[in-house]
Amino acid sequence: MRQTAAAGATSRWIDAGVQVLIGATATVATCIALTGAGPGARARTPADRFLVAMQAYEARKWPLAYAQLAAAADAGDASAARVAAMMARQGPALFGQRFDASAERLLRWDRAMSGRAAALPALTSLETDARAGGLPPAVQVARAR
Repeated sequence: MRQTAAAGATSRWIDAGVQVLIGATATVATCIALTGAGPGARARTPADRFLVAMQAYEARKWPLAYAQLAAAADAGDASAARVAAMMARQGPALFGQRFDASAERLLRWDRAMSGRAAALPALTSLETDARAGGLPPAVQVARAR
């Protein structure tokens, strides 16, 4: 009788400990999700994307690395453009898989690597954009009728 009472007390103690650990784990997971930290963290700037990409690259997570590098390269990051272009061009030989990039995209990345990236003008109105001199915008926006 005494052994069953002791076993029951031990079982209750273990169950209580497990419940505390589950609660603590849920709290930590919630905090990570709310702060945006962790493996699914969103990179907000090209430099952040490059850092996330290189961490994925070192972990051999090639698709994630390429996606982050391509986004940073599209934003004009020269280092990201260099690695993304290499992955797109040498993917099958070096990584055992293809990374798609159009010829136009590769050309933009080549320009970014050489520091000749063409900055896209910011459209500020239907009539003018952010370029000096109030020149007409490079992109026309359809007017509502």
